[in-house]
Amino acid sequence: MARAKELLDGKRYYLEGLLTLSCYVGAFGAMRYPSLKDGEAYVKIVLEYSGKRDFYEQIDLLFLFQWPRSKLRDKGNYKDLKNHTEIVAALTKVYGSEEDIKAKTRYVSKEDVIGHVRAAAIPGLNEQNLQDKLPLFSLAELLYRYLRCDAVHNAGFPFINKWTDMEGNVEYEENHAITGTILHETVEGITNNLCNECLKAGKRPYQL
Repeated sequence: MARAKELLDGKRYYLEGLLTLSCYVGAFGAMRYPSLKDGEAYVKIVLEYSGKRDFYEQIDLLFLFQWPRSKLRDKGNYKDLKNHTEIVAALTKVYGSEEDIKAKTRYVSKEDVIGHVRAAAIPGLNEQNLQDKLPLFSLAELLYRYLRCDAVHNAGFPFINKWTDMEGNVEYEENHAITGTILHETVEGITNNLCNECLKAGKRPYQL
């Protein structure tokens, strides 16, 4: 953890720090939930142990709107969401266009999204389907799918803008709510909370 923090604090290896922290989360998830698939364990450890459940359960409205144009457009779990077009239309009346969302309210609670969609009285809306599939658009899912997976498999960091200034110095700008600071706090929370639970129960993570 200390080394990862050093990497984050220094510009030269900032991305390596993010990669390291994202892998820590995966390792903790695998230890605590060995019977779950990688992505499921990753999201679950974040929600259950980071101390940031409210933050990570927020829905990224921009991703919800842009999903049909994203790399996840053909993923089965996402395609199972019904009435996507009607849902986006209803939310547009409340939050505005994609540009409005970028400038104002991009991250909202699951309850707010469901409440606004329900109020729109969409004909044939399957509310249970909405309840079940909306978490796929949460910050917890995006942490796994766009930070961890892209970093590990593609050496990509979609939440970070990188450029070099006139003097050749590398600069980074975060473009998402999930920042390096947030990720470090997440790993710290998981480490402390999981360790305390193990010590209290006298068990290893996989035995809890």
